Amino acid sequence: MLFLLAAFTASPRELAGRLKSLAKPKTAFFLFWILFFVISHLWNFRTAPWNGDALFDESGWDLWYLKSYVIGHPYQPAWFHIVISRETLFHYYVLGFLKLFGFNILAYQAALFVIWFTTFLFTLLLVHLFFKSYIVTSVTALVFNFLPFVFIYTFAGYRYPMAVALAVVSLYFLHVGFRNGSPFCFSLGGIAAGLCLASSISGKQYLLALAVAAPLYAVIYWRTLTQSATWRSLALVTYGLVAAATPIVLYIVFNREAYTLYESSFLRDFWHARQSAPFPIGIRPFTKQLWDCFFTMPGPRFFIPDTLPIPLPYYWLLVPGFALALWQKRFEIPLLATIPVAGAFIARAIENRLLLPIPFWIILMSFTFAGLLKLRRWPGVQIILCAVAALILLKGLDPSVRYIYAKTKNPFGIRYYAQGEVAVSRFLRHVVAGQEHPGPPHLEHNEFNRIEGIPDAPYDTFVCQADAYSIIHLFLHDYDDGKILSFCADYPFAIVQSEQDVWNANKRAIASYARSNKDLKLIWERDPKTERIINVFQSLRDFGTEDSISYSFGGRVRTFYVLNIPNKNIRQFQERVNVLPAAPVQVTPGAPAPSLGSLPEAVTTMFKGGRGTGKGEFDSPTGIAVDPNGNILVADTGNGRIEKFSPNGTFVTSIATLDPNGIAIDRAGNIYVAEIGSKHRVQKLGPDGTFIAEWAPALYGPRRIAIGRDDSVYVVDSGRNRIVKFSPDGQVLGSWGSEGSGDGQFRGLSSVTVDPTGKVYVADPINKRIQVFDSNGKFLTKWIVPEWGQPHGFEDLAVDSKMGRLYASSANMNIILMFDLNGTRIGSLTPKPPDKLEGPSALALTGRKLYVLNMAGNRVSAIEL
Repeated sequence: MLFLLAAFTASPRELAGRLKSLAKPKTAFFLFWILFFVISHLWNFRTAPWNGDALFDESGWDLWYLKSYVIGHPYQPAWFHIVISRETLFHYYVLGFLKLFGFNILAYQAALFVIWFTTFLFTLLLVHLFFKSYIVTSVTALVFNFLPFVFIYTFAGYRYPMAVALAVVSLYFLHVGFRNGSPFCFSLGGIAAGLCLASSISGKQYLLALAVAAPLYAVIYWRTLTQSATWRSLALVTYGLVAAATPIVLYIVFNREAYTLYESSFLRDFWHARQSAPFPIGIRPFTKQLWDCFFTMPGPRFFIPDTLPIPLPYYWLLVPGFALALWQKRFEIPLLATIPVAGAFIARAIENRLLLPIPFWIILMSFTFAGLLKLRRWPGVQIILCAVAALILLKGLDPSVRYIYAKTKNPFGIRYYAQGEVAVSRFLRHVVAGQEHPGPPHLEHNEFNRIEGIPDAPYDTFVCQADAYSIIHLFLHDYDDGKILSFCADYPFAIVQSEQDVWNANKRAIASYARSNKDLKLIWERDPKTERIINVFQSLRDFGTEDSISYSFGGRVRTFYVLNIPNKNIRQFQERVNVLPAAPVQVTPGAPAPSLGSLPEAVTTMFKGGRGTGKGEFDSPTGIAVDPNGNILVADTGNGRIEKFSPNGTFVTSIATLDPNGIAIDRAGNIYVAEIGSKHRVQKLGPDGTFIAEWAPALYGPRRIAIGRDDSVYVVDSGRNRIVKFSPDGQVLGSWGSEGSGDGQFRGLSSVTVDPTGKVYVADPINKRIQVFDSNGKFLTKWIVPEWGQPHGFEDLAVDSKMGRLYASSANMNIILMFDLNGTRIGSLTPKPPDKLEGPSALALTGRKLYVLNMAGNRVSAIEL
């Protein structure tokens, strides 16, 4: 790329002449707007949400990804991370700023600011190139600068804004090249287009717009195709594009499945929704999402839920501009304003997928103002229309400026600028580094790196905190964030994790800890979800010492309970933790800690059970299913395995998995396992437990699974509050649901079951109801369950089509509720004495027998129906 540009760079004498030519009013005009952009974005910077104390969660992952995959590794244009291939061009760009200004949030925000500044500047240059009007360019500058969508997103992060900047830069140089015949501009325009493709998913949309516009231009200006100069120009553009895009193209060729995995999941969802019902009924959720994104307040938008991406008055300028751009044969501008919207529509529109068209929406408005200035033949009409346009501009501009000003006065005014998550990450980084009682969290020069100038901590640390996710992984990266945060399964306990999940993760981390020559420090943030857990561990304080640490940030005090275990006591402490109960229980002050002798003897039947790692023993089991031969399979979550029992309850074998939660078995005996831990996936195993496939299309907290009459697979995706429907071979057939209390929405959904008619029953426990849908997710009805609503109940459902009943459980109540299939409560069930239910967490029905998994009792009960 550099050789190509060098080949067409002007000579030193020509460069000097061009620099002298900059001394004119046009240069001063653009310098004014450059200063205006910079100063306005520093407006109330200290009190703004982007004041150097905040990061967006996705930005945290990008920076963590930079430290994990880019720094210290050979160049690669993209790396596959969880479910998405992240292009690295953005990360190499950001790395330059971090090396120059320090590995900290302000340096990262400076890199983001330069991206949007570039977009702003080249948008103005493009508009001025089109219209040669200082008035039109000035109006464009005002609209762009004070569009809340742009202003709020300037410091948000992402790879996507880089594609926006490169697209505008590419388009500007392509237009200059075709006007002036400049080989340098052609080359630079092509290179910028290739880099646009390499920067993010949005780059493909830019190239698609050019690919559609090019034949339209060829048809209109077909005579120029006979000129050799035209083909030389196109060759230079193509050469520059290929030179810049070759690395990412080769990555795609050799990693096609990984590169397309994320996007293809959206396309599959859309296609299956399109086929699920007559048009346009099937895509109605997509249409509603797009409408809500553009026109509803509050709407489904991350950073600007309380304002619109395009203020409504601006549509009076945008729509005429769209028509004028087509009339004037500027096809690429309307295409770039609409193709990304179509892409966002397919991907369930959220505003972060609508960054690319922003400058082109604004350029379309500039067409309207330029058109008004050309109405000089009719001065009366021109004055009236210009006055109306000015009023429309003020109607959109005034509330926009007021909105931005209000946001800059409250650092906590935008939730996704996660000030609190950055504060807790900064604070705990110092504790992990060895400063047991650090001062208040604040910005530091190299806060993403290991703290220099202090000795290594004399202890290893486990941390369990409430809300920081990617950000704390970033701040603790250099201290082995995976190990430290495994104490809470790598997640903040406020996200996805129930109290039981936290308890299981705590015990697993302690049990698997490999003792070194260091002490062990355990840290829990105090919260209602952790109080019982802390209370249990306080019963083990004789093995070490207790401490409390806290800090205040933004008027909120956050307190942490600390248990320090000296090295000599770690082994005994681990043994004691190993015999703690399956669920956190209230410990009476002064009561002795559990002893090793309290472990039950090894058993071989699931009905006796008991807590442990032996055959027939369990540790917080959460799922149960019956295979076609009547064998019972239990998801032994705490022990990371599935245990198989014969119909009489005798242990048969076990299957090792990572974090089994829900399980289901199809008619062929294949086993489907939902894993909620670090993998967030569904595994398909053969009847003998051999691996067949795994599915993870953006799942986030898969908990339970049900098999439909056609062998379709329904998965509870609890982190996204939705049901995902798969074909038996793992193709996504559809999904439905979102967080809320309306029909078809869920809060804490925990289970799904399907009857032979295809009706889908979903446990929606926090909303105290069971919702019923058809097989495509159309809402049918809901049944109220007043006993539900308490947290962490592991509610489950089982349908008995022969008896016309549905059974419902909750770990918070030791009975099974019974409904008819119209939703009428007809009674309750308990096992025959002396058996009793102890925190029932899952149900499985076979013949006339209902198996109930007791999570607290670590055993299975059988109820004869």
